[in-house]
Amino acid sequence: MQTFIRDVFYATRNLRRAPGFTATVVVTLALGVGATAAIFSCVYALLLQSLPFADAGRIIALSETHPQITGGIEATYPDYEDWKAQQRSFTQIAAYSTLNPETVSLVTDGHAEQVHRVLASGNFFPLLGINPMIGRVIGEQDDKPESDHVALLSASAWERYFGRDPGVVGRSVSLNGTAFTIIGVLPFGAAYPSEGEVWLPLSLLDQETRESRVWHSVRVLARLRRGVGLTEARADMQTISARLATAYPATNRNVGALLKPLREELVGRLRPAMLSLLGAVFLVLLIACANVANLLMVRATAQRREIAVRQALGAGRAQIFSQFLAQAVVLCLLGGALGIALAAGVLPLLRVALAHTASLDPAMIRSIGLNMPVLLFALLTCSVTAIVFSLFPLVNRSPRLTETLRAGERGNTGSRSRKRDALVAGEIAIAVVVLFVSSLVMRSFQKLLAVDPGFRTDHLFSAEIALAEPKYGDDSPITNHFFEQLLDNIARSPGVSSAATTSIVPLRPSQVMTRFLIEGAPPTAPGTFPAAQIRYVSPGFFHTFGLALQSGRIFEQKDIENGVQEFVVNAAFARRYLGGRNALGANILLGVLSPHPERIPVIGVVSDAHDLGVESDVQPEIYLPGFGLHAVLLVRTFTDPASAEPMVRSAVHMLDPDQPIYHAQTVDELVTNSMARQKMTAMLLGIFSFVALALAAIGIYGVLSYSVAQRAQEIGVRMAVGATRAHILRLVVSQAAQFTGLGLAAGVGTALVCARIISGLLFQTGTADLPAACVAIGSLALATAMAAIIPAIRAASVNPIEALRAE
Repeated sequence: MQTFIRDVFYATRNLRRAPGFTATVVVTLALGVGATAAIFSCVYALLLQSLPFADAGRIIALSETHPQITGGIEATYPDYEDWKAQQRSFTQIAAYSTLNPETVSLVTDGHAEQVHRVLASGNFFPLLGINPMIGRVIGEQDDKPESDHVALLSASAWERYFGRDPGVVGRSVSLNGTAFTIIGVLPFGAAYPSEGEVWLPLSLLDQETRESRVWHSVRVLARLRRGVGLTEARADMQTISARLATAYPATNRNVGALLKPLREELVGRLRPAMLSLLGAVFLVLLIACANVANLLMVRATAQRREIAVRQALGAGRAQIFSQFLAQAVVLCLLGGALGIALAAGVLPLLRVALAHTASLDPAMIRSIGLNMPVLLFALLTCSVTAIVFSLFPLVNRSPRLTETLRAGERGNTGSRSRKRDALVAGEIAIAVVVLFVSSLVMRSFQKLLAVDPGFRTDHLFSAEIALAEPKYGDDSPITNHFFEQLLDNIARSPGVSSAATTSIVPLRPSQVMTRFLIEGAPPTAPGTFPAAQIRYVSPGFFHTFGLALQSGRIFEQKDIENGVQEFVVNAAFARRYLGGRNALGANILLGVLSPHPERIPVIGVVSDAHDLGVESDVQPEIYLPGFGLHAVLLVRTFTDPASAEPMVRSAVHMLDPDQPIYHAQTVDELVTNSMARQKMTAMLLGIFSFVALALAAIGIYGVLSYSVAQRAQEIGVRMAVGATRAHILRLVVSQAAQFTGLGLAAGVGTALVCARIISGLLFQTGTADLPAACVAIGSLALATAMAAIIPAIRAASVNPIEALRAE
């Protein structure tokens, strides 16, 4: 150990004498280690770190599947009860609901705030294994109609609305005008779902919802029994689903059960992107390591004389290895420390980028940091790198003193340079993979940006408002009057073009779908009725939102005042269900599961909008006139739409001083946030591709520069016997072309395989996209040319007389 410490001090002195070499190696390692540590921090927090729930790996999220809906949806309350009674795979099944309404008005100290409400069954928190920070959680005794006016707060709500008052337990608060008693506060970071601020008993679901197999109202969590795997649980739930489909064919035919681990439910669609980023940054780290290995091999070649003298004086291979290991350890520690500092500076930016990613748990974002597993990962990376780098200089034949001291010893570029050429070819192959994958994702994002959402996003302001019961009623005259007066006041405000309401935020699925039939269409078997999204809108919605009328008419104020039931449908609905028929003469039957379906005429057809997201196909939509307790205000302005927020708040306050608005944002921001995951992935891959390209260029430049220096005498001889500058240029460029060609050949095949792996991240972009391949190959060709030009010019500038005199 003492000898190794002495070698470390010796290596430090030597590296201090070569500042250019040391800085190049340290910065190269810092780029690789820093980028890898930053992305690994995100991957660890999102995909590996233990969730703040007891034995979280056994918690499963259950949802229902419908043949006409992608992914899982909420279960109906009766289906949840049947699952709970018939399953054999879980120790517990619990339910929660964030619908009807999603938010409630919390009044504290005479001030109203809109807070996110969650209804939870009595066994919900015991299933998660969450203990309260103060008081107690909702239990079975609270989930009964006679004792369900209790409330549980999140830690953030306790801090924001009650100033961390420890005496909050037992205090009465008003939620939508109804008194509730606070029974406890959850620990920080333990809220589920994370956006929840106040939890109430599930028994507060209205009786009609609890009895309906049509309204999908609850999300379900379950805890696997010991010894039961996810595959067995899926088979159990599919058996129950088939049983329910037989018992209730009108509502449950073709309805299945979808089971996902809780982490997958939380992370959602971000997992493929994070794994792709980790793979890309690992490849960048490999390029950095290959560069450093090349630099160390070059330095070892320059130290051959010193090594030969040491061996002649009795030093063994172990002692020589110790010397190189000490040098590599010093370089890797410096590079690792700088890389960790770089990662620490980058992580806040990554947290901001992830915070805009839809449906990602904010608590998981806050947990992203340089914790002990990340530091151990960085230390392991540096340790392995140091050991491997120490071996590279020893792979050559041990130098003999007579050979190294002989005047004719030149260190030519024969077999000794092939290892360096092979390393550079490997760098190029890896860079091709990173560049091609990055180009594919950036091309995909470019196509996503080019998608027309179907409505005008410019100068459009959005805010949500939820009126509190019992002061207001759903579709009641007082509710209608409130919104009519509010829209009229806003529309007459300076700088406002128009104003309207809709029932759901643009680019998000409607929380209301309906089964229907087209009057006169062939009969449909129960359970196979078509379904469509329903959105309630004010008469000015289509003009404000920017949807063009294609035929018929749109809603008028008299339609709401007279309570007339009429439909406006989008073009996608007309194409799919009314193809070849006059849409204006069609009638749609609602309530098809009841004995007397309601017959509603279609009065107009409007243009399509990507209401489920820019990347999603346009879906059939049905628009109804009217106002509900919850509404999304849309205000089109002549000026900056963000400036409309104070005016909207003032207009609401004038009508009801206790009524807040929330989620105020411009629709441009909303569209941007809806593509945050794709934007973040494309941006980071673009950065990684640039780093990979730069490192590959540095590697090419280093090998060619060293080759020219070693072959100076050979070049002098060639020029002395008649070789022109053009011949010398071709000589250097041909060397670069050889390892570049090998790298491109190996990299293109690997890149195509990797492209198939990340195909789920692509939007309207094939995995063998020719423009992306051209960008990758062209960028590397350009980088090779730029890296080769200086060594080539230097070689062509060799003075043959000086070269031969040196010989």
